[in-house]
Amino acid sequence: MKKQKINPKDYEKLLKIAKEAFYSIEQRGDLETRHNDHEDFLDISVWGLKEALIQAFEYGKKQA
Repeated sequence: MKKQKINPKDYEKLLKIAKEAFYSIEQRGDLETRHNDHEDFLDISVWGLKEALIQAFEYGKKQA
């Protein structure tokens, strides 16, 4: 998957959404690759992922 570029404001908003949806992201503190399976592959709930994607989608629509 090609890495997408994102401006700092949008990154912070997506990070906030992720932290609210996933305790593991809140504890981790960022969405950056660490090249460590234990830190890069997290156990997350499907319903949490769904909610985070919906929130990110809605945020994107507002920015368009």
